[in-house]
Amino acid sequence: MRTIIAAIPAILGIILCFPYHLYISHVAKKDPQKAYLKAYGLVRRFFSMVLFLSGCKMTVIGKEKLPRDEAVLFVGNHRGLFDILCCHNAFGVPLAFMSKDNIKKVPLLTHYMDDMGCTYLDRTDIKKGLETILQSADVVKSGQSMMIFPEGTRNKGEELLPFKDGAYKIAQKAGVKIVPVSICGTDKMMEANKHHLIHGHKVVIEICDPISITGITPKERKAVLETIPGIIQSARDKNLPLTEKKK
Repeated sequence: MRTIIAAIPAILGIILCFPYHLYISHVAKKDPQKAYLKAYGLVRRFFSMVLFLSGCKMTVIGKEKLPRDEAVLFVGNHRGLFDILCCHNAFGVPLAFMSKDNIKKVPLLTHYMDDMGCTYLDRTDIKKGLETILQSADVVKSGQSMMIFPEGTRNKGEELLPFKDGAYKIAQKAGVKIVPVSICGTDKMMEANKHHLIHGHKVVIEICDPISITGITPKERKAVLETIPGIIQSARDKNLPLTEKKK
């Protein structure tokens, strides 16, 4: 029942808000930053509705660590679809995502994603993949923060999958800080459930200390980047009990 309650308004919202997307597209031609803010406001309200109807009870830890007045690259573990909704609303800043290019098959959705500055990765084509990284770096350079999931797929296990190094090049080329993010409980909202039906659940998002990779040697940068999966794993292990239902 909760799946129906959340899905119907979500689908209607995507359709009915399309005229506002056209307005944002018009604004973007003259003032991209203003367009990003308007897109953020629209998507935030839409995600808030879906999260409420889905029964998501979200706790955000470490929000005070977020750098203000500067774009960053958020790097997180990937548990499920609700990662995107929860992180977008948890950070409180306009946010784009790098997504798999097969998302383009969903009608209308990518119009709103384009408004947010999202990019689309074709993992079967190395050249196109590099172009997407450069495009993503340009989005971040323009002042729009972005989130990526370097595991490359939704992880069903307890240990993080190996991170793909190419994702960090976005921060390197854009000259911005990397903010590790630990995500717990989003898979219990849908993917871990029978038939992928939506169930209400507790979610914990932890924002870890920002990491700068500018002004250091390639060897030092490599060493710093290698610590990121461990930082996220440690925060996840610590927070996972907080998502469990009390007996």
